[in-house]
Amino acid sequence: MVRAGDPLETLTTLLAVRAAGGAVPVVVDADLDDAAVDALVAAADRIGPHPDGPLLVVQTSGSSARPRAVVRTERSWDASLEPFGRVVGLTPDDVIWAPGALSATLTLFAAWHALGTGLPLLATGRWRGVGACGPAVARATVVQCVPAVLADVLEAHDAGMLPALRTAVVAGAATPQRLRDRVRAAGLRLVEYYGAAELSFVAVDTDGTGLRPFPGAEVEVRDGLVHVRSPYVALGYLDPDDAGPLRRDADGWCTVGDRGRTTQGRLEVAGRAGDAVTVGGHTVVAADVEAALRDVPGVAEVACVGEPHARLGERVVLAVQAEPGTDPVPALREAARRALPPAARPVRYVVLTELPRTTGGKVARAALREVVTRAGRGGGRGTSRPGRVGAPRPPVR
Repeated sequence: MVRAGDPLETLTTLLAVRAAGGAVPVVVDADLDDAAVDALVAAADRIGPHPDGPLLVVQTSGSSARPRAVVRTERSWDASLEPFGRVVGLTPDDVIWAPGALSATLTLFAAWHALGTGLPLLATGRWRGVGACGPAVARATVVQCVPAVLADVLEAHDAGMLPALRTAVVAGAATPQRLRDRVRAAGLRLVEYYGAAELSFVAVDTDGTGLRPFPGAEVEVRDGLVHVRSPYVALGYLDPDDAGPLRRDADGWCTVGDRGRTTQGRLEVAGRAGDAVTVGGHTVVAADVEAALRDVPGVAEVACVGEPHARLGERVVLAVQAEPGTDPVPALREAARRALPPAARPVRYVVLTELPRTTGGKVARAALREVVTRAGRGGGRGTSRPGRVGAPRPPVR
């Protein structure tokens, strides 16, 4: 069992378990309770040798539900080391910076890649701001993070704290257009990829023109869901009875239920099917609402969720993280009126100091639904303004 706390200790333990031979590393969040850890250890002990070599157990993000333990072969990640380095444009002179908890697969793979290719690695642990990462980050040339962290990274770059930075690799959530514009204005290269803990790499955008299949991956959209066939896909869940979203057909095509569409060879991902909101028989895709409203002035981030409604089944609520000193709700209402059909327009706006997030930096939608429900007690349409939720955003120092 590898608890992803201190990065150096985490990676040292991971390498020691691998070197022991026959043992299966299980990488989990440092805050996972002891009962859950014991259950994972017992399940991992039952895993026998696999014909494709050593195994690794990682966690899903838990953004839509509870985190799940995913079993993959080490070979499935090793197979992507060379193509990942190629699409990102890595060189032997690069220094990789992986901010975030190593229980998040995005961060863990960044470390796995650096260790597997011999590149210098700066693993700085759970995100607490650039100032908490130490002076070594000034050497970083490539950062791999979620969009919420990238915003802070850009502030630090503009302040001269990251003079060597040249490339940002981003995944885990949609990147707002204004954030993309800031990357370009800073003279940095942006590489965005789409994947999942169960699927690993599916598609990548290396030049801002849209997602295309990651090298070695075949991608199709069937019945509105993204399917992939590649050597990077995991074996399944550690718990054989886990009814997780991973589905695999006899030909090796897999899906985790993400909605999508293809346009001129480019993949557009519209979020997990389970995140859709059904309003009076109309299916509202949360990602479409968020895309329409994310770039409204004064908005730092938005997330769309559904709340129960006696007559309509559900109705749309928008959680808003506002920029300091702003009130974007009137502009959001106007933007929703202009850009969204009636069923998709939020009936309530919940303004938060910060959206609840997983340890990997993704919006924790299950937790967000609870926050929205608490904020909505008392009923009615309009704007709810609960107190501070979660930790304040760390300042750039």
